[in-house]
Amino acid sequence: MKTFYLLLSIAFLFNLSSCAEKPTDEEKRIAIETILEEYNDCVAEAESHQDCKTFTARAICEYNGIDDLKQGGDYIMYNEIYDFITAGDSWKSLGFAPDQEVMSEAQDLANQGYAVIAINTSDKYKFTVLIVKGELSKSGKWDAEVPSCAAFFPASSSLDAFINKTINYAWSSPEGVEFFVKR
Repeated sequence: MKTFYLLLSIAFLFNLSSCAEKPTDEEKRIAIETILEEYNDCVAEAESHQDCKTFTARAICEYNGIDDLKQGGDYIMYNEIYDFITAGDSWKSLGFAPDQEVMSEAQDLANQGYAVIAINTSDKYKFTVLIVKGELSKSGKWDAEVPSCAAFFPASSSLDAFINKTINYAWSSPEGVEFFVKR
């Protein structure tokens, strides 16, 4: 009988550990706001352009309750994300902007709780943003309905980090912007 309870307990613990729950909307909001605050502190204290480069990977992971963008226990730098995700098979390309179907699908998947990102593949550094829960909004610059995102620019950038703005705030043009979803 003791063996039965021991096996039942092991099965229960295994089931708990294999069913990691996705963060709630409130947990996501708190995570992304906390990360933005810590990022702004980092930028204010940055001593070189190398500082504060892991906040994008951290935001993607903590917002979505995943651990994909770590190497050796540390978050990877924003300019390593594209090579990192395309080297494996856990992320799938949805396609490129300005394809309206691609951008609509990206927003829809983010609203369903999937991890969705956009990467400017034309950019030398492959700058990446996190697609966050929200609504598509019309962008005059892109002449399309665009998704909501969060962006953590390099410390050396003149641009301010943001959350809950549309993707056209990160890039003035849709050229080269590719969307990915975690499988």
